[in-house]
Amino acid sequence: TVRKRRLPLEAVLWSVIGMALFRKESVWNIANKLDIMLPGKNQLVAPSAMVQARQRLGDDPVKQVFNKAADNMYHTEQFDTWAGLNLLAVDGVVWRTADSDENREAFSSASNQYGDTGFPQIRMVCHMELTSHQLISSEFDNYKTNEMKLAERLIERTPNHSLTMFDKGYYSLGLL
Repeated sequence: TVRKRRLPLEAVLWSVIGMALFRKESVWNIANKLDIMLPGKNQLVAPSAMVQARQRLGDDPVKQVFNKAADNMYHTEQFDTWAGLNLLAVDGVVWRTADSDENREAFSSASNQYGDTGFPQIRMVCHMELTSHQLISSEFDNYKTNEMKLAERLIERTPNHSLTMFDKGYYSLGLL
């Protein structure tokens, strides 16, 4: 038989969106506030159930929602242009993650002569529309991945009729 979970994956995806909207709330409170659980004998869901459900969900559905929403917003908005071209930019940022063995293995961290730094880190390269600062695409990877490699992944998603500017650290003929 197929198990019917109180937290189906589409409900978990809504909880991830809720986490972005209610950043100061705990994940457990968000799930209960959004009332995303299927009916059952218990009115509330255990915090551990939310953690397990988010692990089952993975990151692909979240990426798909972001890409679809960003693409839709970009193509429905009217932005200021220069010489008829939309102005875009690419730049990178590094985010700290929770310090766990699993995150260290997945994302790695900076290191120096004394060893690894305090937190595992994720590298992100963003492609954004300059007049609104709206993200139109992004790429994430572990800390050791070069920003140039992440920027290369954005090339095929660069909109037509646009001019993309790069931070000075992106000197590469391969990106042109």
